[in-house]
Amino acid sequence: MTKQNKRSILSYLIIAAILQIVWGFVPSASKFVIDEIPVELYIAIRWSISGLIFALYLIVSKTWKKVSLKDVAAVSCLGVLGYGLASLGTLYGLKVGGVTNFALMGALSPAITSVVAILVLKERPSRLFYIALPVSILGLSLLVIGKFQISSLSIASLSAALIVAAYFLEALVFVFSKKFKSSMSAAQYLAIAQIATALLMWILQLTSFHQLESVHNLTMTGISAMIFVSVVACVLCYAVLYWLLNHIDGHRLALFDGFHTLSATIFGILLFNEKTGPLMLIGGILILFGLIAGNLPERT
Repeated sequence: MTKQNKRSILSYLIIAAILQIVWGFVPSASKFVIDEIPVELYIAIRWSISGLIFALYLIVSKTWKKVSLKDVAAVSCLGVLGYGLASLGTLYGLKVGGVTNFALMGALSPAITSVVAILVLKERPSRLFYIALPVSILGLSLLVIGKFQISSLSIASLSAALIVAAYFLEALVFVFSKKFKSSMSAAQYLAIAQIATALLMWILQLTSFHQLESVHNLTMTGISAMIFVSVVACVLCYAVLYWLLNHIDGHRLALFDGFHTLSATIFGILLFNEKTGPLMLIGGILILFGLIAGNLPERT
């Protein structure tokens, strides 16, 4: 490998680290918003903005492919599950348990996705995965116990259940979405999935006019946070991620999830003065260790 290639790879890795740090602000930004308006309304606005941006990009760039109504319906259903129901789980888990709890549990997502891929796609895991999985489960258990020590058992268990259930749903959607890669681009998939989710959420708003009225509760902080999540996190960060996948292997990119967890935890502590106990931190570290161990290449 030449020095120029090494420098190029290093620059991609630095961008990957910065990407995850920026993404780490999303839980805090979302917390600002859902403290001012209902979760369901936030989901409707958030996916409306990002979905329409993706659709506008495809129209302007003339890259929208003609796809069958069957595929549109299937992607729409996946979108409702992944961006609708899963978002309800993660956001209510965030609302109940707080930013730092959510951030530390976020490191569990890759492990859950791996389990679902193994069960559904019959993928063959590495031997290290069988070490990584129990370590991650132990980390989750310690995290819940640690959260219980500084809050209550009901809060700790409810937030954990909501977030884990949401991650399983996201993992299922991720696995089943792979079949559409050949028929449409990532931007087109995201546009259809997110707009379908937004439409459903807006329809649900028609049954709760008091939620729509709560828009008046949004402050400049809430509006700025929502724009950040919708534009920077849901559009630009996804675009950078897919660009990086052309230059860095997926399993190497997965290792940078640790930066996301770390930055999200720090933002939660700094912005909301949230408490973290020793067991919560140990649990988060174990989950991160499981993430790294599960992605290490095996020696041949």
